[in-house]
Amino acid sequence: MTSTAKSPRATLIVATYENPEALALVFAGLARQTTRDFEVLVADDGSGSETRRLVERTVRTSAVTVRHVWQPDDGLRKGRCQNRAILAAAGDYLIFLDGDCIPGPHFVARHLELARPGTYLSGS
Repeated sequence: MTSTAKSPRATLIVATYENPEALALVFAGLARQTTRDFEVLVADDGSGSETRRLVERTVRTSAVTVRHVWQPDDGLRKGRCQNRAILAAAGDYLIFLDGDCIPGPHFVARHLELARPGTYLSGS
């Protein structure tokens, strides 16, 4: 992103581990969002080459920025990986999604509509 580019309003952090089939469905749901004012960070807790190739293909074809935040597989460290993604986030608002939860078309737009400073929103 260049310095003149506008930062996305939201960062969607998608946690995943060795489930590229489900992650592909998540990407399909994100491609149908009614807003494009977000980026996607894939918080990958050590998945292998199939997931890496899926993310690389998505980076090339997505209408929004997609980045892969990967760490080596050293047991369940989902929280650590999500924290690394938070540090890499460009958005002002964070939305967390598991890598097997397919978002409906208004998922991001509805989160942004309900966003308020100092609050936490839970749910679909």
